[in-house]
Amino acid sequence: MSLADADREDETGEGDVRLQMRTCIEENFMYRDPDADLRDDQDLLAAGIVDSLGFVELVEEVEARFAVGVEDTEITEENFGSVDAIAAYVGRKRSGS
Repeated sequence: MSLADADREDETGEGDVRLQMRTCIEENFMYRDPDADLRDDQDLLAAGIVDSLGFVELVEEVEARFAVGVEDTEITEENFGSVDAIAAYVGRKRSGS
């Protein structure tokens, strides 16, 4: 990660979002396998960490935890498919992009 990327991440709070969402996923979806590693870029659906219902739960968690409104058209794997994707999505919403 470049210094510019790190600065932008600090401004949007993506690092905090990433940490909070990783913890949330580990505690709520990975409790049966606590020794499993969760990478921030890991595809949550393809890895079987979340299913379609879990995907909806993630969206609701993001809305509640970070006070962002999620439009139906924004509920995609591009925005919610990984910890990185969620952090970037929240960062964009916070910055008004």
